[in-house]
Amino acid sequence: MKEARYTLTSHCIESGSLKLTPSLRSVLGDADRVLAVGPGGLELELVPDPEHGVVRGLGPLFATGEFAANDLLRFVREGDRVTIEPVGKRVRRAAAPAREPAPKPAPRKAAVTPYPKEVLYPGEARRPAFIEALTALGLEAFPEAKHWRLRARMGRKGFALVAGRAGKVAPEELVAARVERGADYALLVVDEARPTPRPGLVVASEEALFALRDLHRSFPLGGLELMRLFAGGRIGLDEVEAQRREVAGLLGERAQFSAVLLALAGFRKDQVFLLEDLIPEVGEGVSPEAVRRALEALAGPPFFALEALAPGEYRLRESVPDLLDALAAYASQLKRRLSVPA
Repeated sequence: MKEARYTLTSHCIESGSLKLTPSLRSVLGDADRVLAVGPGGLELELVPDPEHGVVRGLGPLFATGEFAANDLLRFVREGDRVTIEPVGKRVRRAAAPAREPAPKPAPRKAAVTPYPKEVLYPGEARRPAFIEALTALGLEAFPEAKHWRLRARMGRKGFALVAGRAGKVAPEELVAARVERGADYALLVVDEARPTPRPGLVVASEEALFALRDLHRSFPLGGLELMRLFAGGRIGLDEVEAQRREVAGLLGERAQFSAVLLALAGFRKDQVFLLEDLIPEVGEGVSPEAVRRALEALAGPPFFALEALAPGEYRLRESVPDLLDALAAYASQLKRRLSVPA
């Protein structure tokens, strides 16, 4: 019997693929396609891709909605059969719906035609979708005659921007507005997914701005990321994909930290252990160096979950559930202090 463990990241779930780690390679073998059975008898056709270092074909498993980042999967091969099963109690199952009382008759409502926003607030212009995407990233927006003026308040790294839609404002007008307003950038928004840079302008695909806004929902992005993209003269889907890979790497580091915590949950309070004792429990995909860094972080503030006794030797001060409860109480207390006026 061969076995491998793998800690999921959000990128794994979105892409339906895993990294082809050495232990996964040993379980899946050298075949181009491997039939596997997941929870509930779900049949999957896994496709190892050694050239790109990934295993594809797990999309149907993740589409069930029962898995999330930091969940641990176990791959077991017995003969020609490969099974995939979750480890621990990390798969979320939908609870049985509670019986609802009989609905009451809905009250009759009179049909009301709302006034347009322009009628109720004549001085407030309706924001285009691309402006909504930029304000979602933390920028303030102010309407002008043919374009918008935006500002990023970032302390010592703030910047000003004029932005307009191709067809609504000419490129030369946008450049002139940047000079007149003393703005740092002039942004021309176009339909092309991979726009061509133009002198004096940053050219951005509207679709790419929407993709940045959506990426911001999973990881905080803001003006500094925009400045880095502006430096290249264009923002297209290729640039956003590079940003997505960077975010996936950061989320992967958080998933590795979570994997260490979940492995420590199997230890009891006051247990003394070595780094080598913990590494096999963490699962595939987390390097020994990442485990060591996580333990060092857990030994310091605000966790104080571990006591370093000697190089590579630690004592678990309290159980992981108690640690998380203490952290939640600490965060709640600090949040209350933030809400109290000075």
